[in-house]
Amino acid sequence: MELATFRELLTVTGQKVLAAAVAWEPTEASFLSHFEKLRKDYPPLLAKAALETAVLRVRAREKFAGADAMYFTREALEQSSREEVAQHRAARFAPYPVMADLGCGIGGDALTLAATGLSVHAIESDPLRAAMAEANAAALGLAGRVRVQQADALVVPLNEVQAAFADPGRRAGVRRYLDPEEGEPPLSAILGRFPTHFPIGVKIAPGVDRDALARLDAEAEFISFQGEMKECLLWFGPLRTTTRRATVLPSGQSLNADEPSPELPLAEVQEYVYDPASAVVRADLAGFLAEQHELLPVDHTVALFTGSQVVESPLLTGYQVHYSDRFHVGRLRDHLRLNGVGRITIVKRGSMIDAEQWLKKLKLEGSEHRFVLLTRVAGEQAMIVGQRL
Repeated sequence: MELATFRELLTVTGQKVLAAAVAWEPTEASFLSHFEKLRKDYPPLLAKAALETAVLRVRAREKFAGADAMYFTREALEQSSREEVAQHRAARFAPYPVMADLGCGIGGDALTLAATGLSVHAIESDPLRAAMAEANAAALGLAGRVRVQQADALVVPLNEVQAAFADPGRRAGVRRYLDPEEGEPPLSAILGRFPTHFPIGVKIAPGVDRDALARLDAEAEFISFQGEMKECLLWFGPLRTTTRRATVLPSGQSLNADEPSPELPLAEVQEYVYDPASAVVRADLAGFLAEQHELLPVDHTVALFTGSQVVESPLLTGYQVHYSDRFHVGRLRDHLRLNGVGRITIVKRGSMIDAEQWLKKLKLEGSEHRFVLLTRVAGEQAMIVGQRL
């Protein structure tokens, strides 16, 4: 969508076209047929923009409570954080009433910050995204707290702000950058425009190399939502509270440490096995979590732990073990058939086994369901069958 077309979409006529598009609840599959109808009465570019907005609003409902009133580009929506993640992040900025959001995109983070009561100076270099951020602030009744400016975040004056958040671009075409120095703008450039020890939070790729993190004087917070790894936040200056932190949403449960994770002795698979949350693993905190709950690893290369007691924690997914052995399709099939298991869910943790090659050969029948963990135990390819706690 071009900026001129978006401006037209905000007019009375454009809103009429958008209302028609929204009423159809278009999908990617039905886009073309609806487009052919709309273009008969309205300019093609306006009709296309209205339908794209309608489709993206439906997709955005998963991330934004106010999605049905907002405007997006496809790429900007993909890069936006979920509101639950943005809300968790915004809580740390609470002591700083005047914020800067550098590279605000369509304004998702700026809106969340403003909704908590902060005043946000939102900077975006892309004219279309800046216009959408402004429109989104107005649509959600936050225009008084969000001031959008189309400018270069590295040079625009920010004399009044007390803290800053940045979400640098991490994509160039199909390529994604994990190193924060390859972002747009680079991490060093963001830090360089503020005084030493200024409160700054920077969103980076969760796949960032640990060596890159070790070189930074920052807290690295890894955040997962409903079991899925979402992002890594770097906290600088007074926003830093530790070296490494893992946070699991929506529970908000958190674990942090400054020291290296402890090395624990291996143990045979016991009555229960526990799979740490992805944020815990990425933050290299799995050993601390296991030690905290008196659990032991089953292999030195896999973050999978075992114990004889039930452990309840949002940071762990537990399984009651029914059967464990070195991996063998025949023995697995026999166990599942003997116990009337007709459905299984595969969970892979450090296993190189291709489940698709043998899954259909099991030919299971029965009403029971089990989880099958394909993993490593004491250096061997292994299988653990059980029920999730």
